[in-house]
Amino acid sequence: MVATSILVPFIAIAVVVLFVSQGREYADQWASIFSFVVTALVASAAMIGWLRQRAKRRGDLGTLDVAELGADAVAAHAERLAVKVEQVWKSEELRQRLLDPEPLPVSWRTIGPPVSDHWRVIGDNDLPIDLDGSLDDLYHTIHTKLPRTRLVVLGEPGAGKTSLVMRFALACLSAREQAGPVPVILRLSTWTPSNQLIIGWIYARLVEDYGYDLAEPLSLDRLLLILDGLDEMPASEREQALIQINAAFSARYPLVLTSRTAEYLATIGSQQADVLTAAAAIEIKPLDAAAIRDYLTITTKPARLPEWSNVFAELTANPDGELAHGLSTPLALSLARVAYAERAANPDHLLTFTIRRDLEAHLLNELVPALYSGSASHHGRNPSGYPSRSGRSSAYEQPNLAWRPDAAHHWLSFLARHFGRRGISSLELIDVVPPWVYGVILGLLSGLCAGTAFDVAAGPAWGALLGTAMAIATFVYVFAQDRREPPPTSQVMSWIATSAFFVFVFGLFTMGADLRADQGVVIALGAALWLQVTLSRGLIALQVGLLDMAVVHTAVTRPSVSPETLTLAALVTILAVSVLSAFRLRLLLARAMLAASGQLPWRVATFLDDGYQRGVLRQVGDLYYFRHDLLRQQLTHKE
Repeated sequence: MVATSILVPFIAIAVVVLFVSQGREYADQWASIFSFVVTALVASAAMIGWLRQRAKRRGDLGTLDVAELGADAVAAHAERLAVKVEQVWKSEELRQRLLDPEPLPVSWRTIGPPVSDHWRVIGDNDLPIDLDGSLDDLYHTIHTKLPRTRLVVLGEPGAGKTSLVMRFALACLSAREQAGPVPVILRLSTWTPSNQLIIGWIYARLVEDYGYDLAEPLSLDRLLLILDGLDEMPASEREQALIQINAAFSARYPLVLTSRTAEYLATIGSQQADVLTAAAAIEIKPLDAAAIRDYLTITTKPARLPEWSNVFAELTANPDGELAHGLSTPLALSLARVAYAERAANPDHLLTFTIRRDLEAHLLNELVPALYSGSASHHGRNPSGYPSRSGRSSAYEQPNLAWRPDAAHHWLSFLARHFGRRGISSLELIDVVPPWVYGVILGLLSGLCAGTAFDVAAGPAWGALLGTAMAIATFVYVFAQDRREPPPTSQVMSWIATSAFFVFVFGLFTMGADLRADQGVVIALGAALWLQVTLSRGLIALQVGLLDMAVVHTAVTRPSVSPETLTLAALVTILAVSVLSAFRLRLLLARAMLAASGQLPWRVATFLDDGYQRGVLRQVGDLYYFRHDLLRQQLTHKE
């Protein structure tokens, strides 16, 4: 960018001097040299911009400016982040109905070495620490029994690890003093340790998940990191993740990590990875038969309780049977509530499953039809579309949408396959369509625009040549470019500045330097195109370089061509390419293709928000995730 902004003007001035002093005899040669330099510089600038954007996407943000601020400024920044975190997880607590009508009696047991670190490292002596407790005890347990807030939360799939740390984060926020750390829950499935340093990833997630402004970065010492879902990372990345976490944060840094038990044991049992330094460990216990029966009782209408008599009898007679085991996780129990306690379905169907995994798969399969059934689209219901047994009205209202259950299942399966564990966003749908498809479509359109414009201005030969060049340049860049673009306001301002600069330079050289109009318009056009190169980026900059070469060369070698016509053709071409290469147009093409093929509805954003309201998805920042990874896996393989 320095080269483009400084060297080009000096070269342009030299070309203008030669143009005025020597006339047209050698001007075309110098113009060609000048245009070549401009094109090379533009290509370099575009490459630098692409590399910087790629680094941002990977989280390689370098060393952020976290210079010491005043105490009041730091407190204000931390408070803004705390408010955003509380808004996100308070809303999610309502969506998951964790308190409706009362919390599940989740409890846990203490796990010592070798799963945790040595007791001496955890508590400065060799005495074990009893951390056993239940749901709302976690905040008190950690802050009264552990010298440092460092904990590993383990459990089987669906055991309620995320819900537990969500309640912990909200408790920390309620008790937080002004100088206290801000708890932030970050999904480890969004991190690739082999390609991304953990510090850059943390700041990138703060921006994506909580809308944090990196213009005012907080030191990580002001955060309490809750890293959720080590098990959701690829097996090859888990070791590297633990290594980076232990290397980046000292034993005194507050940190909570969650994982499935088996995956965590396999990771720390490897040759490279160690346990989380100075961290204690707890494991969530399965719900017992009595807790299951009590929860299904209070979430069922009193008039329908007799329908559960056979299920309750089985739970009483066989507290360690397959039915009790199948319903022993908060996830499975909440699914049974949605499918049977809040629908007219006969709960005796649960007794037909003799294998726990079959029962869990059945409950997952029933979730989407239950939530998208016709009764789920009425107003005045709770976030998942069913009456609240607590009698409390929801802070949210179900949108009056009637997606067909089979269509909703198909669309959700597509999202599960395409996005995997990544956050779902309607803006990311442009990645569904292969880049070469965009390149072909937009390349043909931009080539047609450029070819038509210059066919009128300079003849068929120039039209065909420039149209082909534009088509190739568009295809190559769209195929490889970063999908982000400058904001519309930035683009509009660059066009206004370019137009004003063109008028200024034209007036300066035609009136002040006493040049002919055709000479002035060529010089003014070259200067304006240079400014557009400096203000724009990417595809537009490349197009401008090609246009500059074509326009200047045509103007100095073919005096019969009207400068005004040539200028208009160049500006029309640049404007057309700007519109065709816009991110929104590519997103529109992707949505049209997906809707035409039946992969997704046309109103994708509405469908995602509706899924969030119904309880199939959960939202963090602008991204959506499936309610649980087990549901995502079920939708991925069950189509």
